[in-house]
Amino acid sequence: MKFAWNIFCVSYLIVLLAVGAGGFALVETTTSSLTESQIERVLASNTYAAKLFFALAEQEAVPQIAKLQNQVAQITEIGQTDRLQIYSDASRYDAASFASQLSASEQGYLLEQTDGQRFLRAVCRVDLAEDTYYVETLSDLSAVYLERDKLIDRYLIGVLLIALVSGAALLGVSFLLARPLRRLSQAANRIAAGDYRKRIPSKTGGLPSEEIRKLSVDFNSMADAVEQNINRLQAELESRERFVAAFTHELKTPMTSMIGYADLLRSYDLDGRERREAADAIYREGKRLERLSMQLLDLLVLSHDAPPLEPVGTPLLFHDLSVSTIFLSKKYGVKIEFLPDNATVLCEPTLLRSLLYNLIDNACKASDYGSKVNVAGVAGDGQYHITVSDTGRGIAKEHLANITEPFYREDRARSRKQGGAGLGLALCKQIAAIHGTVLTFQSEQGKGTTVSFTLQRVDDTAPSGGEAL
Repeated sequence: MKFAWNIFCVSYLIVLLAVGAGGFALVETTTSSLTESQIERVLASNTYAAKLFFALAEQEAVPQIAKLQNQVAQITEIGQTDRLQIYSDASRYDAASFASQLSASEQGYLLEQTDGQRFLRAVCRVDLAEDTYYVETLSDLSAVYLERDKLIDRYLIGVLLIALVSGAALLGVSFLLARPLRRLSQAANRIAAGDYRKRIPSKTGGLPSEEIRKLSVDFNSMADAVEQNINRLQAELESRERFVAAFTHELKTPMTSMIGYADLLRSYDLDGRERREAADAIYREGKRLERLSMQLLDLLVLSHDAPPLEPVGTPLLFHDLSVSTIFLSKKYGVKIEFLPDNATVLCEPTLLRSLLYNLIDNACKASDYGSKVNVAGVAGDGQYHITVSDTGRGIAKEHLANITEPFYREDRARSRKQGGAGLGLALCKQIAAIHGTVLTFQSEQGKGTTVSFTLQRVDDTAPSGGEAL
């Protein structure tokens, strides 16, 4: 059963039970009150009649019951619904009757029903000398119960009208209350069907309710989280697809070259120079595959295992780096200048050297012969800022967001010629993440590129300026 119908049925049942039970209780209370009033009136009238009979009977030597009964009836003005009777014979009441059990001057009453009519029989015992008399008042209460039946009939009609009006009102309110929930259900179905942008407005179009409004806000928050997760998963899936495609392409080129040269060696009788050239080509492509496999292994290891960080002095770090990059300076004809402040940073030294070496290598590749690459370290308040900058060809803006993706290369022909596979910056990004930092790229085509990141300092002393290495 739908929520709106559940609300309607439960509310309608409660209203009917409350109105019905309350109304009948009111009718019964009113009838009971009228009946008690009648009983009190009849008992008071019967008591007065008994006292009057006693007073009149004492004045006569031999009481004449019929005459005294008429006198008492006239004086007490017994109505048409009441009948006064005085008996001197107790035999008219059987032994089980309440009247026969009365003691002197005691009064009792009994409600009786005869032929569909209701009567109240009140009896008061009067003792005169040695004689016993019973003053009896019989009152017709049928009018009270007839009025009760009329009240019940009127009330049933009223309940029917109330049921119709309240039922229509409750049905409308129930559907109005359920309207926001229907909209939430429709939105959930649309999200389940793939429309992750669907949201619920804060004003849901139903009755004002803080709970419904909060539910709508929470639903929208959930939808935002679902959309973000789906977008992230789609981005990861697209990245994996690009990775697989690029990886396949990277493997295909050297493998094709190696197979071609190997087929040339086994199919033709080559002279010594040609054989050496073919073997050198196979060796170069094999080394390229080796570098590719090692870089992929490094990416896999770094993505699962984060090595511990330790305090390392920047003088030693940059000295080792200056020694290891001498080959790059000679290879590309570029001057590499180190300008570090002396400080102690928290890092994994081997990985940090690899990060900086890759950045310097990329800067040298992008620089013209005879230009300069600057590597600077600036100590600040609790941080150490490292930059690697060149004045080379720069990177186009549309490529900046993707250069840290595996196998991504801005100039594929140039990168392949220089022996790159597009994994260097992907490794740098992973190493930076291990150190709790990110790589920031600033570049302009024709003017060069600056890559920067920040490490945490662990020394409390003021930084001292370092000398150029």
